Amino acid sequence: MRFFRPTFAEINLTNLESNYLSVRSLLPKGTGILAMVKADAYGHGAVPIAQRLEGLHVDAFGVATVEEGVELREAGIRSKILVMGGLMGMGSPASWGMVRYGLTPVVHSASILEDLDREAEKAGKKVEIHLKVDTGMTRLGLLPNSVEALLSRLKDLRHLELAGVMTHLAAAEEEAYTSVQLERFSEVLAKVKNLVGVPIILHLSNSAAILRGLIKVDGFDKWWVRPGIALYGGSPFAGAEEKMTFRPVMHIKSMVSLIKVVPDGTKVGYSCTYETRRRTKVGVVPIGYADGYPLALSNKGIVLVGGIRLPVIGRVSMDMITVDLTDADAHVGDEVVLLGEQGDERITVDELALLAGTISYELLCRVSKRMPRVYVG
Repeated sequence: MRFFRPTFAEINLTNLESNYLSVRSLLPKGTGILAMVKADAYGHGAVPIAQRLEGLHVDAFGVATVEEGVELREAGIRSKILVMGGLMGMGSPASWGMVRYGLTPVVHSASILEDLDREAEKAGKKVEIHLKVDTGMTRLGLLPNSVEALLSRLKDLRHLELAGVMTHLAAAEEEAYTSVQLERFSEVLAKVKNLVGVPIILHLSNSAAILRGLIKVDGFDKWWVRPGIALYGGSPFAGAEEKMTFRPVMHIKSMVSLIKVVPDGTKVGYSCTYETRRRTKVGVVPIGYADGYPLALSNKGIVLVGGIRLPVIGRVSMDMITVDLTDADAHVGDEVVLLGEQGDERITVDELALLAGTISYELLCRVSKRMPRVYVG
């Protein structure tokens, strides 16, 4: 699509592929990959990301909502798509969407089984489900002591088939609580094995768990993992770089659209939060919080111009930021990199998140639809 503002997110599909293969190299032979593409693939564009990963023979995709799954199906994605959020309390309408578009619901309670079974019967289909067990995240999922009752109920429903069991680690980067969750999950799996047998697909490992080697529980062989942030070049915990080389998939770029030279003592931006302390070359860059560039980076952010790190001065506004260009040989039209690499310098999403007082996941997901995605590689 043609666009008329010089601000865009460049999505490097070669780097995505490299990250995917790096994750794959860490897995025991036979381990499947459920690639997380929820939230528009963490802001990268779910359809192009899924298309590239499907070409690499990913086993399945994970989305949060039925709508996200429908978007992938309508774009021609044929792989399994798990809807991690399940029916979200919507009952029959969400069940119809699951069945109509061939999505795999993650089941969090016994109360939704009848709706799913009824819609599957109407469509003349047998629908696979994955059961989520709450081992300590205390969000969605069935409590361990309720699993046997659900499985017993499932036996009476002819149009549903248990294909997988999963849990969600609350702090995979920490050993103590993760050990508690793994023990609880192992106990649940023993019950499942007695009641329904094997093989069914089991999964618990997010990016952090994969990098820590927490892939499976002893006694079971059919496992998937669920990488998310690692696919997109973000580190799930401090020190993860020792396990894997993360290649940033998203670069955010713009350009210097206007320059003015002002004397010392000049106020800059809303609320006059910055005052120049020397004769300053101020550059205006057309990106703001409406694009997802955080307000929290006011007077804190860093950009790259001419391969030099330069500070954001003044408040981030809705549509633009101001940058101190005094130390650079910068001109109108020069490229500005807000996330990514330029020359020998690099601004990572983890660095920006630290400056903004948030996490890399949020920064990537908040990149708005107003910012065009340009796909390379």
